[in-house]
Amino acid sequence: MKAPARFPSSIPLVVRNVSVRGPKRSLQVDMVLDTGADLTLLSWSVLRFLGYDPVVSRLRRRISAANGIIVVPLLRIESIAVRGATASNVEVIAHDIPELAETQGLLGLSYLKHFRTIIDYKKGYVEIY
Repeated sequence: MKAPARFPSSIPLVVRNVSVRGPKRSLQVDMVLDTGADLTLLSWSVLRFLGYDPVVSRLRRRISAANGIIVVPLLRIESIAVRGATASNVEVIAHDIPELAETQGLLGLSYLKHFRTIIDYKKGYVEIY
């Protein structure tokens, strides 16, 4: 078995240097681990940098946001990797959350469902297998 991606736990649980890959390029971003989010969320600017245009995505998803129910673009990106734990063809939504100004998105279940994830706050670590 491959060694797990392991990093310290904190609140909020920010995962540093997540590798996201698109058709034009890849980028390292910081994301909040959100086990309550069905989908992974990336900012519009990150998606555009990777080579996606969320505006032309025909798929949309209704989500609950701070200002009510909104409709956002839904697309699939080539891959997301956390310290070697790589998932391909991951569903993400395009949305900017001002409260996440220091991060570029949420790492949700559309990524996490590919792995076994352990969050041990007592011992102070997160592992993704």
